[in-house]
Amino acid sequence: MTKTKVLIVDDEKENIRYLTTILEENGFRSIYSAADGDEGLKRVKEVMPGLIVLDVRMPKKSGIQVFNELRKIWKYKDIPVIILTGEGEFLKQLAALREFHEGGALTTDKPTEEVLGQFIKDRPEAFLEKPIAPEAFMAAVRKVLGE
Repeated sequence: MTKTKVLIVDDEKENIRYLTTILEENGFRSIYSAADGDEGLKRVKEVMPGLIVLDVRMPKKSGIQVFNELRKIWKYKDIPVIILTGEGEFLKQLAALREFHEGGALTTDKPTEEVLGQFIKDRPEAFLEKPIAPEAFMAAVRKVLGE
């Protein structure tokens, strides 16, 4: 696990530092980062990580766009992804409006992970809402990497 290359794609430097620190404290040494979706896609090609930690809301390309693009490319489609978001409530509102306009009921009581599934084609290996506790983050990392 600790030899796994990890790519963190997040536009908030503080989040990158926080997640990097957690990973380093748990023995990871090959940690890379990108500050937006476009840079994230470039770094995937350069680094070929064994795990991607991907924020949803970023400039240039959202995490959802990056995730969907990665899943279309056979070389990258099997890289495990942990999606992070601080936008859970926003996504719930957006999904509720979409359902309402399609003739459904206006409801926001679905779990964020289920709502996110309406915007991405495949499911990520893990999904976490910000703020992220170190224990929850490492539990997701271990689960995704099969540890």
